[in-house]
Amino acid sequence: MSNDRVSRSGPSAEYSAPATPAPAMYCSECKAILRLSYFSLDGRPLCTKCSSAYRARIERGTGPEAMSRAVLYGAGAAVVGMIGVAVVLSIFNAFRIISAICVGYLVAKAIGKATGNYGGRRYQILAVSLTYVALGLGMVFPVMLAAHRLDTVVAPPKREARYGPAGETAEIDDAVRGMQAEPREGEDPAVAAARADSLERADSIARVERTRANYKAMDKNAAMADRLEGGVGAKIVGAVVLLCILPLVSSFAFGLYAGVFGLLALGYGLKKAWELTEIVMDFQLTGPYKVGQGPIPPAFGG
Repeated sequence: MSNDRVSRSGPSAEYSAPATPAPAMYCSECKAILRLSYFSLDGRPLCTKCSSAYRARIERGTGPEAMSRAVLYGAGAAVVGMIGVAVVLSIFNAFRIISAICVGYLVAKAIGKATGNYGGRRYQILAVSLTYVALGLGMVFPVMLAAHRLDTVVAPPKREARYGPAGETAEIDDAVRGMQAEPREGEDPAVAAARADSLERADSIARVERTRANYKAMDKNAAMADRLEGGVGAKIVGAVVLLCILPLVSSFAFGLYAGVFGLLALGYGLKKAWELTEIVMDFQLTGPYKVGQGPIPPAFGG
């Protein structure tokens, strides 16, 4: 009878099957244990808090306002670069050789800040375009300033020093004009005075043209100002043409080697703007999923 009691009550506690632990996994960012739900980021599990941070980064780089924000930031950087190029070139012309690198880096970094460094083809095209336009506008401004100075040139006084062949030519011209202005025998004094005035105006125009030529020889920006001559329409067309070609050809005003180095620097600057705005990250965030289901198996349990 005692054996029957042992057989009925003894094995129940000793041989009961252990309970199966619930499925769980770790958040790949903060290492929190996830037992109920998770999000999948490129095959990595995330908790709700960490997924929210990544969702905000994705929204900043790909959301509906991402492009407008990139345009705003990039245009602001382009304006700063344009002003810097214009001011520096007005003082130090040789800076144009490396200006593309500085402006390209500045614009690309601004766009990266606007998008959280998300990157993409549309941002690359924006960065290269803004860089080139900023360079063109920055290089056009000194040319426009030089064109204004050329338009307002006045004839220098005759008492200016004259040395060398140019001075001898000017003295000969003055002597010839003086002989031509002298009254002729029996000539009406009014006719002689009119001829003298005409010769004086011609001398003044010649001195203005010599001054303009000297100015163009000394200032490389003034040498390009001929495209801005004419009416308002011609000036606008000339400015657009200069905006397009100056980043490519302006360095050649300082010689062939400077032009080649300028082209290489321009290419490097545009390449840098392209590379800095390429796709740095391309997150794929999905979920939420129940732990034990979805694309990621549980780390333990289940």
